[in-house]
Amino acid sequence: MYASLQGILQSILVFLGRLISSLFVSVSVTGLENFPRNEALILVSNHFSWFDGPLLMIFLPVRIVFLLAIETERVCFFRFLSRSFNLIPIWRGQVDRKAMRAALAALKDGRTIGVFPEGGIDPSMAGARERGERIERIAGHTARHSAKLIHAQSGVGMLASQAQSRLLPVAVLGTEKILVNLRKFRRTHVRIRVGRPFGPLTIPEDLPRSERRRHFDALAKNAMTQVAALMPPGNRGPYQDVA
Repeated sequence: MYASLQGILQSILVFLGRLISSLFVSVSVTGLENFPRNEALILVSNHFSWFDGPLLMIFLPVRIVFLLAIETERVCFFRFLSRSFNLIPIWRGQVDRKAMRAALAALKDGRTIGVFPEGGIDPSMAGARERGERIERIAGHTARHSAKLIHAQSGVGMLASQAQSRLLPVAVLGTEKILVNLRKFRRTHVRIRVGRPFGPLTIPEDLPRSERRRHFDALAKNAMTQVAALMPPGNRGPYQDVA
């Protein structure tokens, strides 16, 4: 009974989200033919602003369970979103086994997991994230105005290798301009590009523990390269060498 009521709530929120977002963004989605149905996937995307996750949740054809930075739950909107869509809070910069178990369980249950492999929006906070520090000051870190990719974190490689699910690369372009344009009463054109599924990604089973991080990093780079391939060269950052 609860699950059906939550499903109705999610459908209402998606409808309202599309209606409200149409006031300040115009969204075009390409590549939906690459979106396989009835398959549990790991969706990997760039993260240029706070709007990326919500827009992907309301404009893609499946319910996505995103991994959400634990500190963002202090924001009422994201806390409400997290409860309504069963998002998974994760402590970045360390092995969050609770979040990993929840993500693997959701995949096993047939749901699509959404991951931002870059680990955050603001590159200046990368050091703090990698040390596992909780980001206390959220304001001011809402958009990456350079709109360029940064290096992926190893967590997505660990998740992909354990889940053995295929990955779906998605590029989101234009969201970094939304807040700036809102202040000028302008709508922003956002492009969502869906690539072809790839994987699953594996590492050798007999790999020593000391070598695993390096292989997880390589898998994460592979995933981010697939996202970069959906972008113009000016947005690819360190991932210029893509087909």
